[in-house]
Amino acid sequence: MDPAGTLLRLAKSDDFSERARAGTELSQFAGSDTVDQVLLELLLDDSNTSPVQDTAEALIKRGDRAALRPFAAAWHRADSSRDNTHLTEIADHLYGATSYGLWLDSTDPQRTGLQAVLATLLDDHDEAVRRGADSLLSALAGAL
Repeated sequence: MDPAGTLLRLAKSDDFSERARAGTELSQFAGSDTVDQVLLELLLDDSNTSPVQDTAEALIKRGDRAALRPFAAAWHRADSSRDNTHLTEIADHLYGATSYGLWLDSTDPQRTGLQAVLATLLDDHDEAVRRGADSLLSALAGAL
């Protein structure tokens, strides 16, 4: 059985813990349009923040361009929706995951670095990814 296919089905579960597990494990398959769309949906989960948190941390931990594309797109959507309380809460979780990424960067010299990878997304073909990366870089610069 196809592991990514199984995880894609699990990501649609009514059980938030199954969605959270799917997001964590699907992070290893980031880079395909189908998987990235599901990762984006998990990052913007509207019924529980556990899938948001677990998916975000898994993508940040992976830390490469493919992993940060859906993360940046989710950030753009959540951060630009100031009038939606749920999306504002999601933005808080996503921003918290970036702190985890910065900590990983400081403890692992083999990592490329969250900010360096986000900078490579500034010329992405997807406008939401570009805007999300730009906004995240600005937020991170303000926090450092």
